[in-house]
Amino acid sequence: MSPTLEMETRAAPSRPYRLGTRRRRAPQARAALPEAGVSRSAGRRAPSLDTQKQLATSVLEWDLSHRTEHDIRREQVALHRQLNSTVHAIWQAHAAAGHVEEALKWEKQWIHLHNCQTEWIGYRASCCQGFTTPIAVPIGCNHRLCPLCAWHRSQAARKRIKCMFDRLTHPVLITLTIPNKATIRKHDFTLMRQRVRQFIAQHKGWILGGVYSLETTYNRTEKTWHIHVHILADAASPLPSKTEKVDLAGQRVYAFTGIKLRLEFDWMRLWGGTWGKAARKDASAMRREGDTYLFEEWVRKGREMRVREWRNGAYRPMEGLSPDLAAANSQWNAENRRVVDVRPVLDRDGAAREVLKYITKVADFSDLPEAVEPFCNAVKGARLIQTFGSWYGVKLDDAPDPEKPEDWHRMECTCGLNMWERMKGVFERRDVEMDAAGRWKLKRPLDHRSRGTIARPTIRALDVCEESDSQLCQMERR
Repeated sequence: MSPTLEMETRAAPSRPYRLGTRRRRAPQARAALPEAGVSRSAGRRAPSLDTQKQLATSVLEWDLSHRTEHDIRREQVALHRQLNSTVHAIWQAHAAAGHVEEALKWEKQWIHLHNCQTEWIGYRASCCQGFTTPIAVPIGCNHRLCPLCAWHRSQAARKRIKCMFDRLTHPVLITLTIPNKATIRKHDFTLMRQRVRQFIAQHKGWILGGVYSLETTYNRTEKTWHIHVHILADAASPLPSKTEKVDLAGQRVYAFTGIKLRLEFDWMRLWGGTWGKAARKDASAMRREGDTYLFEEWVRKGREMRVREWRNGAYRPMEGLSPDLAAANSQWNAENRRVVDVRPVLDRDGAAREVLKYITKVADFSDLPEAVEPFCNAVKGARLIQTFGSWYGVKLDDAPDPEKPEDWHRMECTCGLNMWERMKGVFERRDVEMDAAGRWKLKRPLDHRSRGTIARPTIRALDVCEESDSQLCQMERR
């Protein structure tokens, strides 16, 4: 006899109030209802999250805040496979064309990328008598475009930069740009670093120290390269407030605007042009006054050659400009203006990410062989990050060495003594696992029958086997 089924009526969940809306007023305090077809909130809208802009921002922040180390690892592996496929395509193209030396070079790069983080070095804490789980350190390839190695370099450099923030009195983030280029060479990075050093020397009285990095992006539509620099600087004085104003070239402008225009003028003149060179520090008073006059003339000329104006809450094209005049003004701005951004640093982690974007930004074009090959040739041996002033001598972009446990700052044992010793042999992917914090650890119990990657695969089993596996260990010794 089949059992009888009884239906239960479940109570519907209570419906919460909408987030961000105001509490309704009492009926006696309500105003008269408007006429039909008239919006009730036309005068003053209630704050609400139920809008396209706020909803998109909230979902993005929520998604980024819930990313785990495993999610980041999956993204890195996907980018690594994409880059590996691109390097393989470049290798095969040179081999088919008969370029033996180039094919051999790209074959070596493909082998290094293919074997990146396929082996791990084990470390165990000798001070804890085996109570701490052994740590596994991946063996990377240290390729400039490898996302797996770039992530470890950026994490180590980010921690060092945030620790150095205590030396900054008034941190400022400065971004300097140059026009896009059709080709990219190693000389471009050398020249960019030379110009940045000159720019910092010109403002040595205001910029006391910091770090700068060269970042490169690729425009897929125009097939051009954009090299720019991010400077995290320690300023001698804070940036002026948003309400402070000064007189500049016959007009009353914000003091912040005057500082930004002066930085742009000095950066633009370093690349040559009709505005001459900056006056030296030991120049005469007349020479310095002439330099100030040229700056004010450049500001006046820039006002005359504007192609956009602030109108209705946004920058819009100037009204009344003919096409020929608009083209002439655009040409003048392309030759005599540069995009320069200056802002105070309020978030240490955000500033560190902005400076270190050069490490992971190249993943944007890792699927294009026509972009990967010239970038790798140009960036070989080039230094993309440099400290200066009060930060000079601090190393930021060194890749962690798996042979040095002190380079992996997250290796901490239970007792706190951190006396790590290397275990014999290397380990495969089947022997390691990632925890919630992103650390690689050896599995327990270890797979002693794993093939391994050394001449005597069982040598690591002799070093880490458990007492319960004594018979298995004796068999493997034979």
